[in-house]
Amino acid sequence: MAVYAIGDVHGQYDALCRLLDAVKYGNDDQLWFVGDLVNRGPDSLGVLRLVRDLGARAKVVLGNHDFSMLVQAQAFKDIKIKKSTQAILTASDGEELIEYLRNTPMMQLDEQLGVVMVHAGWYPRWTVADAVAANEQICSELRGSDCRRFLRKVYDDEPRCYEEALKGKKIDRARFAVNAFCRMRYLDRKQCLELTAKMPPEDAPAVLTPWYDVASNLPYKLVFGHWASLGLRVGKQFACIDAGAAWGGSLVAFDLERWAVAAQVSVS
Repeated sequence: MAVYAIGDVHGQYDALCRLLDAVKYGNDDQLWFVGDLVNRGPDSLGVLRLVRDLGARAKVVLGNHDFSMLVQAQAFKDIKIKKSTQAILTASDGEELIEYLRNTPMMQLDEQLGVVMVHAGWYPRWTVADAVAANEQICSELRGSDCRRFLRKVYDDEPRCYEEALKGKKIDRARFAVNAFCRMRYLDRKQCLELTAKMPPEDAPAVLTPWYDVASNLPYKLVFGHWASLGLRVGKQFACIDAGAAWGGSLVAFDLERWAVAAQVSVS
């Protein structure tokens, strides 16, 4: 049995099928998806159906685009519904697919493999217990009867600093955690989230630091996506596997046991 992590798919159904062929994916293999299954590409509906139908053979985390789809599905008057979201909402199994996303966590941890998967990152000042608690809080809210109200309140940028989140109300802590799990790339000198900078580290101003350069105390390897300009980068402890499928790049399958790229296919 192999365990493959798949980079940000972004609706690239055909590329995903070719990638699975490239690794000779079999029913005994397990697939981990780093999030952003939907949006930008041509067939978000097909991707979401494929992943849902894998059942227990897939481990998935929510990306910022997946989380945004949950928000859009609430039809708030001030939030635009994207075409890819509309295609899912109007599908015969649309409600089931949205429910599937509601039941998808922010983090996956496999003690046996010694690997954590998140979409964007692991906030460096979190302990493992902190991250697990944050994930459980968000999961509970998304699965609860008051999910709509939670999504309305949590869909924002502030607080960006950990201290402010801790001092604030429960929703502030959840909002910080959602943004750390789903949107984080850089931290400023106070280790607050910088949510607008998207450039590669080589082009970043000196006041910004990639989160993974600060997260040195994590007792697991960590695989993530979200950062197309960072691209495919594999280190001893961290692996970014977003190879830009959203922008005409490629889609990556990463072997978590070997800690190496297994296959890469172009989306074009």
